[in-house]
Amino acid sequence: MRITKVEALPVTAVMDEPVRIATAVFTEVRATIVRVTADEGLVGIGECLVRSAPRATASIVEDMLAPKIIGMDPMDAGSIWWEMFSAMRTRGHTKGVVLEAMSGIDVAIWDIIGKATGMPTFKVLHGYGRRVLPAYASSIFMGDVAEMTSQAVHFIELGYKTMKIKIGSGIDRDEEAVKAIRSAVGDSVKLMVDCNSAYDAGTAVRLGRRLEKYEIEWLEEPVPPYDLKGYEAVRAGQPIPLASGEGEFATYGFRDLLATGAVSYAQPDLGRVGGFTEGMRVAALAHASNVYLAPHTGMCSALNIVATMHFAAAAPGFFMFEFMEVNHPLMDIFTTPMPKPVNGVITLPSEPGIGVELDMGKLERWIER
Repeated sequence: MRITKVEALPVTAVMDEPVRIATAVFTEVRATIVRVTADEGLVGIGECLVRSAPRATASIVEDMLAPKIIGMDPMDAGSIWWEMFSAMRTRGHTKGVVLEAMSGIDVAIWDIIGKATGMPTFKVLHGYGRRVLPAYASSIFMGDVAEMTSQAVHFIELGYKTMKIKIGSGIDRDEEAVKAIRSAVGDSVKLMVDCNSAYDAGTAVRLGRRLEKYEIEWLEEPVPPYDLKGYEAVRAGQPIPLASGEGEFATYGFRDLLATGAVSYAQPDLGRVGGFTEGMRVAALAHASNVYLAPHTGMCSALNIVATMHFAAAAPGFFMFEFMEVNHPLMDIFTTPMPKPVNGVITLPSEPGIGVELDMGKLERWIER
């Protein structure tokens, strides 16, 4: 079997209702969808995480990476990954958009492997074989306190027992929101908070001390991802465990992050970290470091979310799945409904590969030409 074609679809969809985090307001959701075709007629699909300029990522997929892997056997996923990575490593591209482009290709490769073997991807990865995943609701987006509390109550009505709160509006405002939400949902519901890198270390320490009394499971991205010394200071200065990693790339970035000893929950994003091939290495590294795995999904299409379910099912040290409870057009792009949590639990698809296929009729209107 040989790879005969690699194509990328840059996609931008307008959101009906914008959502706000500490560092951005999302009025659109973007993705670069990858399709890899093998000579036996199998087509694999994957997603590159994109925050802006999906056509730029598509160009990297088609013009830079595709020529290096056309003609290779898709069953040789590790060799394909290294062929792409090694061409860029001497140019400093161990982080950034090239890794995101590689990620979408790698996910599509593993989709082909699953289809070729007749097994779901989480089985082909020879991992833990989980068929159900505990999930938390992501996220209670920023707004006035009444709006945020209403979101929390809605998640309870959907059956969730764990949810994440977006904060980063200042310590007083953050505590006001967390206090109101804790009061609304009761003591039995687990709450996490996510700063989205809004603070410096000193402010994050003061925040953590203020929020301790609300029984918070983790404090996510309190400082920017490049501030490793800041992570050490935040962990040493306040009692809430830290979560991070959505902004990191490949094993090398996680090696340095985990070496701080500050992080209790690693959050690689499958569409950024390097796909399944590198994601499983990152999961093994986190497991060896006694750090839980809580994969990031975020503002992406449903394709990255479903692929990440397979990653979570296969990887060691898995803790809980982030399911994006947000309505946007790229959450409905398959020929069949995507798997969703029922009472906070996701059941994995059993079809070969990642178990979903693109509905081009739904996706076509969002493709950038």
